[in-house]
Amino acid sequence: MNSGNSFYVTYQFSADNEPEAEKKAKDIAIEQSAELPYETIPTELKMFVGQVSMLKQVGAKRWQSSIRFKTELVAGDPLQFLNVIFGNVSIKPGIQITDLDRSYLSELFPGPAIGIQGIRDRLDAHGRPLSCTALKPLGSSAENLAELAEQFASGGIDIIKDDHGLANQPMATFKSRVDECVRAIQKGMQLSGKKTLYFPNITGTPNQVMRRLQIAEQLGADGVLISPQITGLNSLIDITRSQTGLPVMAHPVFSGPYTIHKNSGFVPAIFYGVLWRAFGADCIIYPNAGGRFSYTLEECLNINRECRSRDLNLRTALPVPAGGIDRNSLPHWIEKYGENTLFLVGGSLYQHPEGLFVAAQEFQQTLTHYE
Repeated sequence: MNSGNSFYVTYQFSADNEPEAEKKAKDIAIEQSAELPYETIPTELKMFVGQVSMLKQVGAKRWQSSIRFKTELVAGDPLQFLNVIFGNVSIKPGIQITDLDRSYLSELFPGPAIGIQGIRDRLDAHGRPLSCTALKPLGSSAENLAELAEQFASGGIDIIKDDHGLANQPMATFKSRVDECVRAIQKGMQLSGKKTLYFPNITGTPNQVMRRLQIAEQLGADGVLISPQITGLNSLIDITRSQTGLPVMAHPVFSGPYTIHKNSGFVPAIFYGVLWRAFGADCIIYPNAGGRFSYTLEECLNINRECRSRDLNLRTALPVPAGGIDRNSLPHWIEKYGENTLFLVGGSLYQHPEGLFVAAQEFQQTLTHYE
């Protein structure tokens, strides 16, 4: 628990024996605070050096340590928090963050703007899993993407998002794409009789993100998609604190090196389900087990749990498994992940022999069966 003037970070690292593990834990504590040989630190400043509060062996030559840092080192700055917890040691091999102080994160970060309940309220969809699909491929015109959006909305999809690769390409500029897709989805909703939300991709430089956010709101979008590891994590906070009230869906592109290695980076559940949620993601896309990515079922279940956990005193976020779910395997994944999940299905809808409208209807019918 947070003790008021300090917070903890839990690390795992490799060491041959306990004395070596003790030394490595102390090295992490000093590296992430003073970054000087301990004997050179002025006596009056040693109070700001990280303190090892726990050390234990968790596997063959694998150790875990909790280190406490003074909150003054962060000074209320979310980006400085990242620097303190994993700045220099991110460059060292074999160090992984496995836990973060939830109490301190709840104080420092805004969390999701509307979270699971807010998205359900906007959809008027309660007591069942939610559906999502993506507009693609790259190279399509704004008009062609809008045609896809209309078919998906006509079939009743809950959330339609841009593909993460759609930016401001000349064949489908941001403004033209959003304008066309918003109008197409509104037309599709007249046929389906239900609400469909549209999340255009606003990934870009910090200035582009905020400008595209404003345009998206003006044109009638219902939320936005960004890739936080490209825009910078603080873009999530900027969107959350904006006056638009638009929820944000976070895409994991460019985040692989932080999460795919078993002995370095972050445990996926902490990176996506705790850190991204704390920064402000309402919906968190992650690579599902069993598809073309490397996450295990246990890792995915842990991400889901952290997205919804009340241990973090912030709004909950919708976990969005993707990249390993098709329309035929959907019942299996609903059983595994439960109703508070936004299922992102893409390629297999496009492969449906009867077209996107029927594919969307079947997708939605599978979910409404659980109401």
